[in-house]
Amino acid sequence: MNRRRPASTKRHGGRTAALLLAAVTLAAGVFAETTPQQRLEAIQADLGRLESWLQSSRRDREELQDELRRADLALAELATRTRETRQALDTQVELAEQLEADIVDIAEREAQAREAVQAVVRQAWLLSRRGPLQLLLEAESPERVARLLAYHEHLARSRSEAIDAYRQSRRELEGRRRELDVVREQLEQESATLDTQARQLGEARQEQSAALARIETDIEDRESRRTELLRNQERLQELLERLSRQVVEPSGETFVASRGNLPWPVQGRLLQGFEASRSGGSRRSGGVLLAAEPGSSVHAIHPGRVVFADWMRGLGLLVILDHGGGYMTLYAQAESLLRNVGDMVEAGEPLATAGRSGGSSQSGVWFEIRHNGQPTDPSRWCRPPQRT
Repeated sequence: MNRRRPASTKRHGGRTAALLLAAVTLAAGVFAETTPQQRLEAIQADLGRLESWLQSSRRDREELQDELRRADLALAELATRTRETRQALDTQVELAEQLEADIVDIAEREAQAREAVQAVVRQAWLLSRRGPLQLLLEAESPERVARLLAYHEHLARSRSEAIDAYRQSRRELEGRRRELDVVREQLEQESATLDTQARQLGEARQEQSAALARIETDIEDRESRRTELLRNQERLQELLERLSRQVVEPSGETFVASRGNLPWPVQGRLLQGFEASRSGGSRRSGGVLLAAEPGSSVHAIHPGRVVFADWMRGLGLLVILDHGGGYMTLYAQAESLLRNVGDMVEAGEPLATAGRSGGSSQSGVWFEIRHNGQPTDPSRWCRPPQRT
C-alpha cells in the first residue's frame, strides 16, 4: 500500500533534487569554462543553499516536535476527562440501584396498606348489618351498646388510618419513580458524553500516530538523531543533578535495603534491556523499555516524593520519584500523569498511565533507576522481568 509522504518530506526531496541538479551541472561543464574564483563562488553558493536546507529541515523537525507535544498533552487531558466521566457514571449507576431497592420496599409497604384497607372494609361490612341506630332500638344492655359503639368508632378510625397510609405509600412510590426517571436520563446523558469522549480519545490517538509517522519520516539523518538524543540526555542529567541538590528527603536507606526485591512499574515483558550511555545510535540508553497497553497503570516501585511531573522532550510525559540518598526512579513516555510535584506516594500506588508519548513507536514504560544522577541497571534492583 502506498503511503502519502508529509509535505515537509516533499519539500526536502525537492531541495535535495535541486542540489543534485546543481552539482551535476557544475561537474559537467562549469568547472571547464570558469575561473577558479568563479568556481569558488559557485561552491560557496552551493554550500549556502545546503546550509539553508539544513536550517529549514531543523525548523521542520522542531515544528513536528511541538505538534507531538500538543498531541501528547491533548491525549493526557482526554484520558483524564474520560476517567472522571466513568467514575461519575458509576456513581449514577449506584444511585439508580438504590432507587430500585427503595421502590421495591415502598411497593411492599403499599401492598401491606392495601391489605389493611381491605381488612377494615370487610370488618365494616360485617358490622354494618347492626349499625349504631339499630343497636339503640334493640334495647340491649347499656354496657353492650357502649362497647359496640366504641368498636364502631375504632373501626372507622382504623379505616381512615389505613386509607391514609395507603395514599402516602402511593405518593412515595410515585416520587421515587420520578427520581428514577431523572437518574436514568442522567445516565443516558453521561453514557453519551462518555461515547463522545471515547471517540475524541481515539481521534487524538490517530493524530498522535500521524505526528509520530511524520517525525520518523522527516528525521532520516542518523547523526542528527544521535546529537539530539545526547542533548536530551545532557538536559536530563542537569535536571537530575539539580533535583538531587534540592531534595534530601527521604533518606534512601529503605530503598537500598530493598535492592534485588523491588517490583517493576508494570508487569509487561522487557522490550529493551539496560544499556550504558552510548556514543552514537538512535536508541535510548540508561534504562529499560517495558511493554504495557495504552492507558494501563504505571506504579511506584518504592515510597518516595514526586519531584518532576511534566512533558520532557525525548521522553514525553515523565514522572520522577526521589527516594532519598541520591536514588531516583524515572517513569517516561506516559499517556497521562496522575501525580503532581510534591506528592508523597507509597509503593504500588499509580503514578501515570502507559502510552507512547515522546516519540516512541511502541506502547510501554521507559524506566530508569539513578543514583546521584548516574544510571544503574534496574534488573539489579528489581525482580527478574518477563522476556520477549
